[in-house]
Amino acid sequence: MVVLLVLVSGCATADPPVSSDAADSNEPESLECRDCELVDVVEVKDANTIITSFGEIQMYGAYVIDQPEDCATKAEERLRNFVGSEIRIEPGPAQTIRVDSGHYYIYTKDGLSIEEQLVREGLALIWGQDGQHLGWFVYLDSAAKEHESGCFWKGWNAFQRGEPSNFRIPGLAYSDSD
Repeated sequence: MVVLLVLVSGCATADPPVSSDAADSNEPESLECRDCELVDVVEVKDANTIITSFGEIQMYGAYVIDQPEDCATKAEERLRNFVGSEIRIEPGPAQTIRVDSGHYYIYTKDGLSIEEQLVREGLALIWGQDGQHLGWFVYLDSAAKEHESGCFWKGWNAFQRGEPSNFRIPGLAYSDSD
């Protein structure tokens, strides 16, 4: 098995544990940053924003849209579950097209990517413009679509084939809830 370890600003994607199904897999399992700055959480303001001892922080690698509302509500609930009383933060790139500061990659106290989990679960979209982990997030987004994860991508493959489905186009309002 080839060991793949990528270090960027103290963060890494870890090799997956070897199992009978994944023995041939060379893809990393998750984005981690166990030594990123640890900050206290004051509150989760919404599905994108956490108020911390460091200030107001928004996710860098992913974002949650307000519609459909049930998706945003689920994403905020999951964010609250992951955050706890402390999070680790990693600044995005120094050269970015973002006009406002305050965007950071966010991790659990143990250093696991919260944004990654929201994207994997089909509850968040990726920031696809820049960032040191952009390639990883593009991969996660593709996998979420392929597995029809969460309320954003459920029915995606049928939608692509023109079959009836309950796929929701991110950003459009829907009156029903899943």
